[in-house]
Amino acid sequence: MRVEYGDSCEHERLFFALWPDDGVRAQLAVWASGGGGRPVPADGYHMTLAFAGDVGAGTRRALEAGAARVSEEAFVCVLDAAMGFGTGDIEALTPSRPPPALLRLAGRLQRLVDDATGATGQRPYRPHVTLARGTPRPHAGARGAPVVWAVRDYVLCRSRRDRPGFYDIVARWPLA
Repeated sequence: MRVEYGDSCEHERLFFALWPDDGVRAQLAVWASGGGGRPVPADGYHMTLAFAGDVGAGTRRALEAGAARVSEEAFVCVLDAAMGFGTGDIEALTPSRPPPALLRLAGRLQRLVDDATGATGQRPYRPHVTLARGTPRPHAGARGAPVVWAVRDYVLCRSRRDRPGFYDIVARWPLA
């Protein structure tokens, strides 16, 4: 079952993600509070599963139709390790032991994105939640209790053109 959240525009920058609830967001904020750089707003915390990029309405429809056929079991993801990420100025929280169901879900959605967009050669999947950007020396190690996230669904998100770094959820699918 898909729940729709808003209207489509001609081209959208889309990605599949895990979207935490308020309790998980509060725990992530504890980790973020000990870092540097520009903190990510708590309402923007997410874990990207597969990035589609700038796509048209037809590709969005293909992504939504395909996502309705992606089935995976619900799982628990324990975020317990801070790390530098990307070009080295991003601070993120990652699971030291990614759940197999998370990796399967990300792989299935990446294949869906590849089929819908014609993309190839994606980088290996590294699950993480970005906590801050522009961090001169991202801190590795523990700053808080592990974040235990009971994942029950995933979403299709749209990047806001009017507010970079902010996102709209456009569709949601439950996990089994």
